[in-house]
Amino acid sequence: MMKTTESESGSRALAAGGTALAGTLMVVEGLLSVLQGIAAIAKDDVYAVVGKYAYKFNITAWGWIHLVVGVLVLVAGFAVFTGSVLARTVGVVLAVLAVVANFLYLPYQPFWSIIMIGLGFFVIWSLFHDIGPERV
Repeated sequence: MMKTTESESGSRALAAGGTALAGTLMVVEGLLSVLQGIAAIAKDDVYAVVGKYAYKFNITAWGWIHLVVGVLVLVAGFAVFTGSVLARTVGVVLAVLAVVANFLYLPYQPFWSIIMIGLGFFVIWSLFHDIGPERV
């Protein structure tokens, strides 16, 4: 049996903390996206369009996009808690997808989209931080 040094155990604890943080943030981001999607589907006049935009969909379409992406991010967030590399990789891909969806949604809810984009970038950073060569 190999002995682990103090720095190795500290590194593992940091990785576990980063994974827990990423999973928690993904669950929160997924829930918020689901609620955002439900609000857009339920009532079209909840959101107002700010100017013209190249990626024009109606609000109901954006609601379904956010609902589907939110459910996927929510499920991936729970999967990240397992600590598997596959779950973290899927988490990064879905977090990038959520960031892109919120970027394209900027004309409808600029302030909220910026918050969700920032949350997505933090999730991506946290998941990439955990996928180091010594942690795989």
